[in-house]
Amino acid sequence: MPTPPKAWRTCCLLAVLLAAFTFTPVVLVPDEVEPILLGMPRTLWLGMLISFGFFLLTLWGAFILTRQNESD
Repeated sequence: MPTPPKAWRTCCLLAVLLAAFTFTPVVLVPDEVEPILLGMPRTLWLGMLISFGFFLLTLWGAFILTRQNESD
């Protein structure tokens, strides 16, 4: 099995960092719901942004693997 390209490793590294960021005090602040945006607490908004980040990383990873399989 060949070594994954640099773009694939970068995609995997970003996914791990994003997962680690999810559980930091920046996202999960105990007993704090302020600021509220459109009636939803900050933690919920950050959770949605993190989910969107995982979605984009999934699309990028699929594109990388598809392109790699076509060249093989």
